[in-house]
Parts: sequence; C-alpha cells; structure tokens
Amino acid sequence: GQFWVMFEVCANKLQAAQARSYLMHECIGLNSEEICKEQALTTTNLHVQLHRARLSLQKCLDGNWFKEK
Repeated sequence: GQFWVMFEVCANKLQAAQARSYLMHECIGLNSEEICKEQALTTTNLHVQLHRARLSLQKCLDGNWFKEK
C-alpha cells in the first residue's frame, strides 16, 4: 500500500502532458493510435513522452522508495 502512495507522489511530479500520456497508456490501456488522436500527437512524440515519464518515475522512486528499503 505504501508503495502506491509514493508512486502517486512521483506521478504527480510529472509534467502534465507526460502524466496524461502515461496514465492513458499504462492505466487506462489505450493504444498509441488512440492516445495520439486524443492528444493530437505524433507517434514519435508520444513515445518520447512515455520514455521521459518512465525515466522520471524511476528516478523519483529510486530516490524516495527503493533506497529506503
């Protein structure tokens, strides 16, 4: 349970566009085509946003969750 609290803290630190793309892809399960259409993005831009969101989440979790354990 505590992990998900920290995950939410880290997710809230993402840039808005990255957070939207990440949530649409990973949580809602939309595919790239649907997300691109909804947000008026190119596939390349979407993949960059997802990559940056994952890196930001990893960095935040590494610094705030995994190093404490």
